[in-house]
Amino acid sequence: MAYSGRTPHIHVAVAGAGIARFVTQMYVAGEPLNQRDPVFSQIRDPRAQAAVTVALEPADVREPHVLAARFNIVLG
Repeated sequence: MAYSGRTPHIHVAVAGAGIARFVTQMYVAGEPLNQRDPVFSQIRDPRAQAAVTVALEPADVREPHVLAARFNIVLG
């Protein structure tokens, strides 16, 4: 479901034994609304922006219109 006034994004939450819950957002590369998004635009460092931005590509499946992305999360 799209948020009014937000660029397309996906929320990601990671939790586990001995790991505090971590929540982030994944943004779509090349989306024109990214720079106007109130959350994304607060990320000033280009490397940090790149870390939360992914390219969507056709998935290697037989279903049409299915997209895939790689979004690495490293907890230390």
